[in-house]
Amino acid sequence: MLKGEIAAVATAICWAFTGLFFAEAARRIGALRVNLLRLPVALVLLSGALLATGTTFATLDGRRLGLLAASGIVGLTIGDLALFAALVRIGPRLAALLMALAPVFATLAGAVGLAELPGPRALLGMAVTLVGVGWVVLERRDGQAHPFEHRGAITLGVLAAACQGVGLVLAKAGMAGEVPPLAATWVRMGVATAGIWLLALVSGRTAGLDIAAAARQAAMPVLGGAVSGPFVGVWLSLIAARFTDVGVAATLMSTTPVLIIPLVMVVERYRPSLRAVLGAAVAIAGVALLFSR
Repeated sequence: MLKGEIAAVATAICWAFTGLFFAEAARRIGALRVNLLRLPVALVLLSGALLATGTTFATLDGRRLGLLAASGIVGLTIGDLALFAALVRIGPRLAALLMALAPVFATLAGAVGLAELPGPRALLGMAVTLVGVGWVVLERRDGQAHPFEHRGAITLGVLAAACQGVGLVLAKAGMAGEVPPLAATWVRMGVATAGIWLLALVSGRTAGLDIAAAARQAAMPVLGGAVSGPFVGVWLSLIAARFTDVGVAATLMSTTPVLIIPLVMVVERYRPSLRAVLGAAVAIAGVALLFSR
């Protein structure tokens, strides 16, 4: 059974919903407040899931804990901060294009750190999928500057993609086939929450934010985004990494820009262009290759 591939596609679907929820939350209270709220909310939800499922940390040792902690810092603290900064400067579509590089970094890191070498069919499926995703998100809209006019933001987007790819590999190494994905997710989320709040406090960016009032003002979209993203989405991403090659998992997760099209068609009455439809078809063909390999 293709458990890892199914979990990866489910992750991409979760992240599509996450983007809509957090976009609404950011419109109400700003991106910084959303970023500071989403991880603690997800950590509370994960703690409840641990209690409800009886999942333990019995298989964790010092080495695995260190790898999972590093994964949380790299993938969920540094990577997410870089992604949010890129989103502010170049918008979600171009940031999504740069995040499509994450499977490349995941594949390279997986080959070096985990000795995972995808076969020719898997590599073809990954390439076709990424071409389709890129074709969708690189469509230029009227009045928008060319993406390469924002070199600083491009660098941040590439950094975010690298952190996501490497963070996934570190997480898989930390699980070592024995640590439950839910427990591993809790460790990553706990370390990431502490990291992002520590950075915000040290830099003085929490002054005057009134986080409690912001939480009340955007409670529902923050909760919805936390459930679909750093709670269920990140949990599913570790299930995907555990049961399939990290490069394949990261590629399937990168289909979020394609999967979000039907959602924005319903929510925002968006009418996709022919280019978006064709790009989605190419990406789906790539996904089919990955499932049939």
